[in-house]
Amino acid sequence: MAPASMRQADGTLHPIQDSAYFSLDPNENAQVSAHIDEYFNQPLDIFPFWESDGKPDRFHVLYDRQIEERFPAERDIRSHIHSYGRSVFRRMMTHFTVKRLFQGGALAGLAALVLMGPTWFAGMVGSQPLGLILAVIAMVAGFGLWWVVQAVLFTQYRFRLENDTYELSRRIVERTRELQNLFTTGRAMADQAETQYQMDGKGWGQRSMYLTRLTMWLGARMEYLEKFIQMQLWRVRRERYWMRWLGRFATPLVYLVFLGVLALEPAPAGGEAAFRGLQGVAALLGAAISWFSYFRWQTPIQLIQDKLGLESWVRYASLDVDNAVADQVRRDKERLVEYRALTRGRG
Repeated sequence: MAPASMRQADGTLHPIQDSAYFSLDPNENAQVSAHIDEYFNQPLDIFPFWESDGKPDRFHVLYDRQIEERFPAERDIRSHIHSYGRSVFRRMMTHFTVKRLFQGGALAGLAALVLMGPTWFAGMVGSQPLGLILAVIAMVAGFGLWWVVQAVLFTQYRFRLENDTYELSRRIVERTRELQNLFTTGRAMADQAETQYQMDGKGWGQRSMYLTRLTMWLGARMEYLEKFIQMQLWRVRRERYWMRWLGRFATPLVYLVFLGVLALEPAPAGGEAAFRGLQGVAALLGAAISWFSYFRWQTPIQLIQDKLGLESWVRYASLDVDNAVADQVRRDKERLVEYRALTRGRG
């Protein structure tokens, strides 16, 4: 198969089917070998060709492209992992924005009750003191309503995050088990091929060399899939870190604007003490809203760690690639010595 026909328009190799790995067709073997060479024989781009003369790409961009070039076979699962990380970021942004909007809305409601609430309620019940009491009750009720809405929204947010995390874990478990099965099959086939090449030592040697390279490459795919997952989750954790800093700036800013609105409003004649007391209640409730808005209902990154179910994944370390390959060489050496001992005895 010509090298040019193996590649797609973007230069990456065409995907290959798992069934081609153990085929005896020379063309399919050549295509699989090209994928193996892409990892073992391609030097890293010290100065990547896609970068401009300006600011270099972030390392995760560089690393992502290198993995894409060397392991096109995992493009589908990497795409799902990448989409998961970006969906977590988008939902985190949405969650942050909604919390700030609800904080601002709740504080605006408190300010409205301070400025106009006593007059509204006094007109309804015909008593200024009772109107003031009803305004305070309305503030507390508004705080409770804000709390319930925030709790419901966070429950939905957490539920969607759990579902997406379970789905990601399911796909990773499925793919890593497939790779483990291919790895185990490739490891065993080098010995099993002896019956096929009983009178063709050179052919058996070529086949064993191909299967050994395939085994090492399958292990590398598992390793770099694990590294890609680590990179994507690193991005999520970094993004959450900066979102928390943004929250530390935005939350008190919204509260300070609220206090400024309260402070600029002059007290009505004849009711200054009641107005200042109402302002104090609003300021305390506003402080509670701002405090809980930041410290409660934060994006549960720990949930991702708990729900990914790493214990059910097949990990690169569990393949024990070095010992698997070394054990194959050991068995071949032992059989060679045994064969020589037997032939000497016959002589």
